[in-house]
Amino acid sequence: MELDRMDRRTPVPLSPHMALHQKQNMRDHLEAIQAIIAGLAKQDFPAIEAAAARMGFSKEMEGMCQRMGAGAPGFSDRAIKFHKTADEIAVYARKKDEKGVLDSLNRTLAQCVSCHATYRQQIVAAGTSSTLIERLNSSK
Repeated sequence: MELDRMDRRTPVPLSPHMALHQKQNMRDHLEAIQAIIAGLAKQDFPAIEAAAARMGFSKEMEGMCQRMGAGAPGFSDRAIKFHKTADEIAVYARKKDEKGVLDSLNRTLAQCVSCHATYRQQIVAAGTSSTLIERLNSSK
Protein backbone atom coordinates (compact mmCIF):
# COMPACT_ATOMS: atom_id res chain seq x y z
CA MET A 1 0.00 0.00 0.00
CA GLU A 2 2.81 2.41 0.86
CA LEU A 3 4.56 1.62 -2.43
CA ASP A 4 1.31 2.38 -4.29
CA ARG A 5 1.24 5.85 -2.68
CA MET A 6 4.91 6.49 -3.50
CA ASP A 7 4.75 5.28 -7.11
CA ARG A 8 3.27 8.18 -9.07
CA ARG A 9 2.81 6.20 -12.30
CA THR A 10 -0.73 5.66 -13.55
CA PRO A 11 -2.15 2.40 -12.22
CA VAL A 12 -3.43 -0.20 -14.65
CA PRO A 13 -6.04 -2.06 -12.60
CA LEU A 14 -5.91 -5.78 -13.35
CA SER A 15 -7.21 -8.92 -11.74
CA PRO A 16 -4.43 -11.24 -10.55
CA HIS A 17 -5.06 -13.52 -13.54
CA MET A 18 -4.88 -10.64 -16.05
CA ALA A 19 -1.76 -9.21 -14.36
CA LEU A 20 0.03 -12.55 -14.60
CA HIS A 21 -0.99 -12.91 -18.24
CA GLN A 22 0.29 -9.41 -19.00
CA LYS A 23 3.63 -10.12 -17.30
CA GLN A 24 3.99 -13.37 -19.23
CA ASN A 25 3.42 -11.45 -22.47
CA MET A 26 5.96 -8.80 -21.53
CA ARG A 27 8.55 -11.48 -20.70
CA ASP A 28 7.89 -13.03 -24.10
CA HIS A 29 8.42 -9.61 -25.70
CA LEU A 30 11.74 -9.33 -23.87
CA GLU A 31 12.77 -12.78 -25.13
CA ALA A 32 11.81 -11.66 -28.65
CA ILE A 33 14.05 -8.59 -28.27
CA GLN A 34 16.90 -10.88 -27.21
CA ALA A 35 16.27 -13.09 -30.27
CA ILE A 36 16.32 -10.01 -32.53
CA ILE A 37 19.68 -8.95 -31.10
CA ALA A 38 21.04 -12.48 -31.49
CA GLY A 39 19.77 -12.49 -35.07
CA LEU A 40 21.49 -9.18 -35.74
CA ALA A 41 24.78 -10.54 -34.40
CA LYS A 42 24.56 -13.39 -36.94
CA GLN A 43 22.80 -11.38 -39.65
CA ASP A 44 20.04 -14.00 -39.51
CA PHE A 45 17.22 -11.91 -40.95
CA PRO A 46 14.62 -14.73 -41.00
CA ALA A 47 15.20 -15.20 -37.24
CA ILE A 48 14.83 -11.45 -36.71
CA GLU A 49 11.58 -11.41 -38.67
CA ALA A 50 10.19 -14.38 -36.72
CA ALA A 51 11.10 -12.81 -33.37
CA ALA A 52 9.58 -9.46 -34.35
CA ALA A 53 6.38 -11.24 -35.41
CA ARG A 54 5.99 -12.49 -31.83
CA MET A 55 5.53 -8.87 -30.75
CA GLY A 56 3.64 -7.67 -33.80
CA PHE A 57 0.13 -6.33 -34.13
CA SER A 58 -2.87 -8.58 -34.69
CA LYS A 59 -6.60 -8.25 -34.06
CA GLU A 60 -6.20 -10.74 -31.19
CA MET A 61 -3.43 -8.60 -29.67
CA GLU A 62 -5.52 -5.46 -30.16
CA GLY A 63 -8.39 -7.04 -28.24
CA MET A 64 -6.09 -8.11 -25.44
CA CYS A 65 -4.60 -4.61 -25.21
CA GLN A 66 -8.11 -3.12 -25.08
CA ARG A 67 -9.13 -5.46 -22.25
CA MET A 68 -5.92 -5.02 -20.26
CA GLY A 69 -5.95 -1.25 -20.58
CA ALA A 70 -9.65 -0.65 -20.11
CA GLY A 71 -9.14 0.87 -16.68
CA ALA A 72 -6.20 3.15 -17.50
CA PRO A 73 -6.69 6.04 -19.92
CA GLY A 74 -4.22 5.92 -22.80
CA PHE A 75 -2.75 2.54 -21.95
CA SER A 76 -4.45 0.58 -24.74
CA ASP A 77 -3.44 3.10 -27.41
CA ARG A 78 0.16 3.03 -26.21
CA ALA A 79 0.21 -0.78 -26.13
CA ILE A 80 -1.19 -1.01 -29.66
CA LYS A 81 1.42 1.51 -30.86
CA PHE A 82 4.13 -0.75 -29.37
CA HIS A 83 2.88 -3.73 -31.39
CA LYS A 84 2.66 -1.72 -34.59
CA THR A 85 6.15 -0.34 -34.04
CA ALA A 86 7.43 -3.90 -33.58
CA ASP A 87 5.94 -4.75 -36.99
CA GLU A 88 8.44 -2.33 -38.54
CA ILE A 89 11.30 -4.56 -37.37
CA ALA A 90 9.93 -7.43 -39.43
CA VAL A 91 9.52 -5.19 -42.49
CA TYR A 92 13.20 -4.22 -42.39
CA ALA A 93 14.28 -7.79 -41.64
CA ARG A 94 12.53 -8.95 -44.83
CA LYS A 95 14.56 -6.32 -46.71
CA LYS A 96 17.76 -7.48 -44.94
CA ASP A 97 18.20 -3.84 -43.87
CA GLU A 98 20.30 -3.99 -40.70
CA LYS A 99 20.14 -0.23 -40.04
CA GLY A 100 16.36 -0.26 -40.52
CA VAL A 101 16.06 -3.16 -38.07
CA LEU A 102 18.19 -1.33 -35.52
CA ASP A 103 16.27 1.94 -35.92
CA SER A 104 12.94 0.10 -35.59
CA LEU A 105 14.21 -1.87 -32.61
CA ASN A 106 15.22 1.41 -30.97
CA ARG A 107 11.73 2.87 -31.55
CA THR A 108 10.13 -0.30 -30.21
CA LEU A 109 12.26 -0.25 -27.07
CA ALA A 110 11.47 3.45 -26.63
CA GLN A 111 7.78 2.45 -26.53
CA CYS A 112 8.59 -0.10 -23.79
CA VAL A 113 10.57 2.39 -21.71
CA SER A 114 7.93 5.11 -22.07
CA CYS A 115 5.08 2.80 -21.11
CA HIS A 116 6.88 1.39 -18.07
CA ALA A 117 7.74 4.94 -16.98
CA THR A 118 4.07 5.95 -17.24
CA TYR A 119 2.10 2.91 -16.02
CA ARG A 120 2.24 0.28 -13.31
CA GLN A 121 0.10 -2.73 -12.58
CA GLN A 122 -2.34 -2.51 -9.70
CA ILE A 123 -3.88 -5.79 -8.66
CA VAL A 124 -7.59 -5.50 -7.92
CA ALA A 125 -10.42 -7.92 -7.34
CA ALA A 126 -12.29 -8.88 -10.49
CA GLY A 127 -14.85 -6.24 -11.48
CA THR A 128 -13.37 -3.38 -9.43
CA SER A 129 -11.15 -1.69 -12.02
CA SER A 130 -13.77 0.88 -13.09
CA THR A 131 -14.39 1.84 -9.46
CA LEU A 132 -10.67 2.34 -8.89
CA ILE A 133 -10.29 4.57 -11.96
CA GLU A 134 -13.31 6.67 -10.95
CA ARG A 135 -11.75 7.14 -7.49
CA LEU A 136 -8.36 8.07 -8.98
CA ASN A 137 -9.90 10.54 -11.45
CA SER A 138 -11.96 12.24 -8.73
CA SER A 139 -8.83 12.81 -6.60
CA LYS A 140 -7.01 14.74 -9.35
